[in-house]
Amino acid sequence: MIDRLVLAAVMGVTGWHGLYPDPPEPMTLQQKAKYKSVSAVCAKKRKTPTVKKLCNEWEQHNEQKRI
Repeated sequence: MIDRLVLAAVMGVTGWHGLYPDPPEPMTLQQKAKYKSVSAVCAKKRKTPTVKKLCNEWEQHNEQKRI
């Protein structure tokens, strides 16, 4: 009985929002174009050192977004 009361109090304070966060916002056309452009460059086999650096930063940025 007390555990249900505690659960109800916690849910009343935090709400369901704490359990189900908002979904990410959809990408705009400009963001989609940039993503495709960078992905296409990084997919190529031959890369200059500058492009390698850009691709490494891009991969790290994508990994941070997933977390």
